[in-house]
Amino acid sequence: MYYDNKFGFYVKQYGTQIVVGIICLIIVLSGLFIYFKINNKTQAGSTVLSSSVENNVETNDQQNVTEDDSILPEELRNLNAGDKVSVKVATVEDGGVLVVLSGDKRIKAKLIGADFSEIMPDTLYFMNETLEGKYVDIAFDESKVSNGYAMLYVYLDNDTLYNASILKEGKLVLDSSLNKKSLQYNNLAESQAYAKQTLAGVWGLK
Repeated sequence: MYYDNKFGFYVKQYGTQIVVGIICLIIVLSGLFIYFKINNKTQAGSTVLSSSVENNVETNDQQNVTEDDSILPEELRNLNAGDKVSVKVATVEDGGVLVVLSGDKRIKAKLIGADFSEIMPDTLYFMNETLEGKYVDIAFDESKVSNGYAMLYVYLDNDTLYNASILKEGKLVLDSSLNKKSLQYNNLAESQAYAKQTLAGVWGLK
């Protein structure tokens, strides 16, 4: 067959293949464009999420510091773990919350290692009789504050650890979440073990 020019010949001979090739090239290029577009968005999203998590961690840390600063006066914030200082117990509230006075500041505190989910009916009365209006020595562990409460070791006049003595009498139970690295963990655990062995307090009711 005769063609007026070579272009017409090539179009007639290879036109279909050329069109198919162009379409395939367009599909490949489109796929690559979409892939890189999605990949860039994913990386950007991951960066934003990572930044958000880091910011949240920083915010939480700042909240913890603010919580410490807001409920403890400077003379208590500067104490090292185990150091003792004298305060007055104003009263004992429900849940075994101690209201202690340090200077002109009232601080709500809890006994380290004390779990008030199981207590004797007279426990709060006993605590008020023992502590209310009295001057006691207090000490902190490594962490001074938890959930808005100062966490204290309380020592009576004869240097008896009140946290341990109240467990030994079975007036309440040991906080199972207490860190075993706490300064007085062994003392508290042994006091509860004694209460269990002698069926003192709550252990005699089980």
